[in-house]
Amino acid sequence: MTRTAEKTVARSISQKREQIAALREELEDLNDYLDLVEARLHDEGKPRLSHAEVKKRYGLK
Repeated sequence: MTRTAEKTVARSISQKREQIAALREELEDLNDYLDLVEARLHDEGKPRLSHAEVKKRYGLK
């Protein structure tokens, strides 16, 4: 393989790795959002606590 072809292949592989990393991050964000939606559905109708109430309950500043 010529040097030009090697550089092109290496560049292409690098770009694909970046795309895979970006897709993994997006998938992780979507899974987190799905967990949040499922938790909200599970807790639907239950009383909620405000941020201040949670801090007070657990003695946080």
